[in-house]
Amino acid sequence: MNTSEFPSHMTPRVKKLYESLIDKALGDRSEEWFTPEMFHDVVKSKDPNEKFPLWKSVENCSVIVRRAIAIDRMLIAMTDAQNNEKTHTADIYEGDLLLGNMPMGSNGLGKVFPRFLTDDELRAGSITNRNAASLFGHNTMNYEELLHDGLQKKIDFCSQKLNELSPLIKQEKKEVSTLRKQYDRILADSQASAEAKEEALRILRKKDGMLISKKKKFDFYWGVKLACKAVVDYAHRFADIAEREADLHPQRAEELRALSAIARRVPAKPARNFHEAMQCICFFHIALHASMNFISLGRLDQVLQPYLEKETDKAKALEIFECFILKCAGRLNLTSKYLIKQDHVDYATVLGTHPYYIDQKAGVNNFLQNIIVGGKKPDGSDATNEATYLILQAIENVNLPAPGIYVRIHKESPDRLIQKVASSVYRTKNNPSVINDDVMIPAMYNSLMQDEEDTPATRQKMQQLANDYCVDGCWEPILNGKSDWTFTMLVGMQAVESAMNQGASLKKDDALFRGAKVSPSTPLPKSFADLLKYMELHMQFFVDQAIMSLFLYYMIDENAAPSPLFSAYLEGCMQKGVDKASGGANHNLGGIVLGSVPDMVNQLSALQHWVYNKKKYTLEEVCEAIRENFGEGNTSLPDSKKLLYLNIRIDFDTNSPKFGDNNEDADSLTCKVLDMFERCVSKSSKFGKMLFQDVAGEKEWRKIAALRSLAGYSGLPLGITFNMKMKITAGLGTFEQYNWQGRGIAASANRSNGAPIAPNFSPVPGTVHSGILSTLSTLSKLQLDRFAAGTITDICLQDENASQQVVAQILREFIAKQGSMMTVAIGTTEKYQEIYEAALKALEMPEQAASKLLAQYADVNVRIGGWQTPFITLPLDHMLNYIKRPVNA
Repeated sequence: MNTSEFPSHMTPRVKKLYESLIDKALGDRSEEWFTPEMFHDVVKSKDPNEKFPLWKSVENCSVIVRRAIAIDRMLIAMTDAQNNEKTHTADIYEGDLLLGNMPMGSNGLGKVFPRFLTDDELRAGSITNRNAASLFGHNTMNYEELLHDGLQKKIDFCSQKLNELSPLIKQEKKEVSTLRKQYDRILADSQASAEAKEEALRILRKKDGMLISKKKKFDFYWGVKLACKAVVDYAHRFADIAEREADLHPQRAEELRALSAIARRVPAKPARNFHEAMQCICFFHIALHASMNFISLGRLDQVLQPYLEKETDKAKALEIFECFILKCAGRLNLTSKYLIKQDHVDYATVLGTHPYYIDQKAGVNNFLQNIIVGGKKPDGSDATNEATYLILQAIENVNLPAPGIYVRIHKESPDRLIQKVASSVYRTKNNPSVINDDVMIPAMYNSLMQDEEDTPATRQKMQQLANDYCVDGCWEPILNGKSDWTFTMLVGMQAVESAMNQGASLKKDDALFRGAKVSPSTPLPKSFADLLKYMELHMQFFVDQAIMSLFLYYMIDENAAPSPLFSAYLEGCMQKGVDKASGGANHNLGGIVLGSVPDMVNQLSALQHWVYNKKKYTLEEVCEAIRENFGEGNTSLPDSKKLLYLNIRIDFDTNSPKFGDNNEDADSLTCKVLDMFERCVSKSSKFGKMLFQDVAGEKEWRKIAALRSLAGYSGLPLGITFNMKMKITAGLGTFEQYNWQGRGIAASANRSNGAPIAPNFSPVPGTVHSGILSTLSTLSKLQLDRFAAGTITDICLQDENASQQVVAQILREFIAKQGSMMTVAIGTTEKYQEIYEAALKALEMPEQAASKLLAQYADVNVRIGGWQTPFITLPLDHMLNYIKRPVNA
């Protein structure tokens, strides 16, 4: 069924660009990376022709100004002819309809950027694991303002603010100087009272604080101006390159000069048509990613619709958008042979505010760039438009793992949209992913109402914001260009193990006796009710740690990784004159994501059934079996122990109710786990806000300040420092971390020691026997509209059972059963096994032979964590996990 008027195939122009990218991605891309010598050191630069009007040496400028200078240096390096011989960032590919190219970089391989932090800043940041590479990409850009106004308007606004602030700063510097002299005189006066000295110091500090505040604003606007000007200059340099290429290629001269003219206009000036709009977005998106802001693309169908309406050649518009997809995917690696040579991950490249390191191999092709389409408008009406279908068709035609795409759907979505999504999923076997507005909008609304005065005006404002939500570069729901988002994660199985083992891990370590002590000690549970009670105590302990870390994030990153370019378009920052890293966004969201819920349910279900109800095994025997990994591979165990451990494993793995199989007992336990998590987050949120954010009354402030210092921060609360209110959201998932998170967890139901936990909020592979619809039935019982940080379920449908109609049925059931977020892959165990074996062979083959072998699988993409990735580049243990996933509808 054809559900779109747009062509359902790539044009020869796009096909040629696509094939060129695939060829490149199958080869060695290590030489395409920038190296430090390709750009000047911002901090150490002694260039006498330095073009920035600095008050002082670059090294002594604020971090945000140095970062803005570094953005310009990066974009200059990207258009340098000599650098381009290796990096190809200044190439204009034959047939390409958009200018600009991404520099190499990804979540898994790292980023290369001019150094802008001083030696002292790098040394100080080592204790908090923070440096320039710590910049988060979990935000989204709303391109509406940029397209409508152009960058020049932003630059002019900054100039106006700088002109306003400059005389005020000069005047206040004089006043501070005068007050400091007065204070010095009083301090030296032996006749002056202690009260007089204290008052003089108070006045001096107050005036000095006002001066510092104005200086920070000045530097913010200065940094934004420099960064925006750098993007305009970058576009103009590409216009020059296009002109030179036109002289060299007369057969394409007209098209190249047209591209040059567009680059002379955007992004400096407003876009007037679809082509200009796409080129404007392309330049700015490249600049964000080149400057280490790995940021999502937002609700592009809403942004592009006004320009598409003016377009008479819709097929040409589709072709332009397909060229944009190729730009976003330009950093792809489709072989694992050369990844070590491309490893540019720095020591402080981490995820989360409790730093833990990324799964590099899984994140090789993770660029944190998603497109969101469909859903509802801020007024609550359906948002589906012509651009929705254009974007879906382009993604379907090109079928690359980047950028990702999410479609917001709801019970009032047009049937045509549901059919189009089903068609795209069926054809691509993986794209798009879907979000249920009927669940996510209420979740976002409730989180936004935290700590707000409950008035009609506030309710209306928060409802409009919730209606307009989108997702970041992974899958976490955020506001559309209006929020800064950070997160932390925890593995729920730690709480289960701690409850079973008196606050200790169950991973075997004879030197640590009963195991590593990871949580405060609790008694041995004598009943299942005791087990749940102690588990909640341990979960509270872990959630407290996680949520306190969210507040600490805002107290560090302004000094290491400000974002002047992104802050230019993040609502609130420009109005306040405050960078996002300093709490400048109008809305600050902090998410806590709980992983391993399916494993928790499976383990608790088995314990309840076999230890506490049937009493077939004692808790001591089960803990012993878990420490011994159910006897797996241990030939020295007595036969009686081997038999006992084997029986426990069989009962735990195959004879106990499972998560996601529509089993009443397992679903009831799931509800208890989620209720427990919700309570813990609520308590921790209140405690964290009291400690780090809220301004305490006179009677309480000393006590709370002491507690805050005990928690690792001695400064003033966020409510004073940044005048912000963080909204704490909760979610359920793992991202791509399920392999790594499992390494720290002992054996459990359906798992060996250190094996992966369940991916995201999905059944453990191989444990669902009643089909995908049974998993959706489980979701209907869980009240997922309380988890605003997202709850994503990954399903894999057996290819031989799949059809567009089956996928459409699953989508409708997903909406009706109140699922929250869902990814759908279509594949077979046999196909995934075949690719796994080919990937193993390719590692031992010469480059040309390996490329030929892997090329046939280049279009097989799967969902991992929050993004699509080529199956052939997955870590082998991820491949093995996927081999078990396909199930019937």
